[in-house]
This record gives sequence, structure tokens and C-alpha cells, in this order.
Amino acid sequence: MKIYFRLLSLVILLLITSMSYSQTTNTVVKAKIDMEKIEGNIKITSTAENLSEIVQSLSYRLSVIKNNNVSDNQSNNIQEGFFTLTPSENKNLSTTQVNLGNGDEVTILLLFFNENKELIGKDRVVLGNEKKKMK
Repeated sequence: MKIYFRLLSLVILLLITSMSYSQTTNTVVKAKIDMEKIEGNIKITSTAENLSEIVQSLSYRLSVIKNNNVSDNQSNNIQEGFFTLTPSENKNLSTTQVNLGNGDEVTILLLFFNENKELIGKDRVVLGNEKKKMK
């Protein structure tokens, strides 16, 4: 019986320790990538939602990476900036468009950083593999 309690205590301790070291994102500010098809192109809008009751001053980085598996061409588009959110505010940060042709794979990554440059929010979408459905 003693061995059972020691083993159970060890498992609980390990779970608590691993939970304390895990990085949590989207708990204070939620990052979201919205997409819309427009005349053969895909309109990408990066949005932020303040989930807290305090004003947040943050920076963002929106990366759009397009690879063509047929021609081995690659293009990168990076948009960065600073923004402020009032409590419970939603804000569109930036918009870009990309065409998605045959053999193309587009990876979209949105990252939010606090004033200490710590990652606090993220969203990622891959098109071409249909990992996230279009609206």
C-alpha cells in the first residue's frame, strides 16, 4: 500500500511540474487568422482579441510563406507592427492577399509578443494541405 501512495505521489508531482513549465498562449490575447476567397485569391486578415480586463500593448508578426512543389519557387511576406487593445476589444491588424495555384502550399503564421518580447498568442494555417477549411 505504501508503494502505491509513493507511486501516485510521484505521478502527481511530475504532472504538476510539467504543467508549470508548459508555455501557454492565447490566454490573455487571442490570435486569429481569418480567410476569405475573393476572385481566385485568398484574402488573409490577422485579428487580435483581448481576453483580459486590462489594456494590452503588444507587437505582432504575420508571416505568409508560399511554396510551389512543382517549380520549387518560394515567396515570403512578413508584416510586423505594434498595437494596443482595450479590455475585451477585437481588432483587425493587417490584411494581405495571395493566389493559390496548382502545386502551391501556403503557410500563414500569426504571432503576438508582449512588451518583454515573450510569445503570448499564435495561430497557424496551412493551405494546399487543407488543414483548415476556408469560409
